[in-house]
Amino acid sequence: MKRVDLVGSWNTFWGTVSSVITGPVKTTIIIIGVGLILFSVIKYIWDKRRGGGAKTSPMWWTLALGGILIAPDVLLPLFLSILQWVINLGITAAQKAGWA
Repeated sequence: MKRVDLVGSWNTFWGTVSSVITGPVKTTIIIIGVGLILFSVIKYIWDKRRGGGAKTSPMWWTLALGGILIAPDVLLPLFLSILQWVINLGITAAQKAGWA
């Protein structure tokens, strides 16, 4: 039974690439990214609650910047694990149907 391991491959690749950025620097980048995302969402909700129009353009820029900062360590493994689950589900279904 074949299984796809996208997350393990990504972690090996990213571990090699990010070995230059280690320890507190890497942790600080992730904390800043999560902080930007949280700040953006909370500010949007606060502005909406106060009855304002809650301009969304600054929110999207802040979300994008925060997403870029956390992408290699958080977002990509999350997306890859979902994709990996779907692929493995398809492989299992194909094997049970006798196609593979």
